[in-house]
Amino acid sequence: MANWGGKRRDAMGTLTDEFDRFQGDFETLRTKLVRLAGDTMKEFNDSPEKLAELKHAIDLRLSTIEDEMTDLGKQLRVKGGKAADRVEKKVHEQPFAALAIAAGVGFVAAHLLRRRKSS
Repeated sequence: MANWGGKRRDAMGTLTDEFDRFQGDFETLRTKLVRLAGDTMKEFNDSPEKLAELKHAIDLRLSTIEDEMTDLGKQLRVKGGKAADRVEKKVHEQPFAALAIAAGVGFVAAHLLRRRKSS
């Protein structure tokens, strides 16, 4: 029978990698926005105080969003792990039903992909 624990770890690893990539992209965006705010300040020397306030507000908001994303990532990992555990338990309890469901899903997916290619 398939190694469900290994597949669950692989899926969690993939999910973690994707989330880490998303956080990296977010940090890059944050850096670019802060740099843009700094460049804007240089261009508009007539009101540096307002631009400094804007840069600070943007930085604070981005920090808040980043913290929220980190929290969401932790929640996602926990909930994903719990869901994977439940699926693994059901598969171990009813392997034939799980096999039938997997075969059905595979059949439907193959049928849909075949229809898409012929269109």
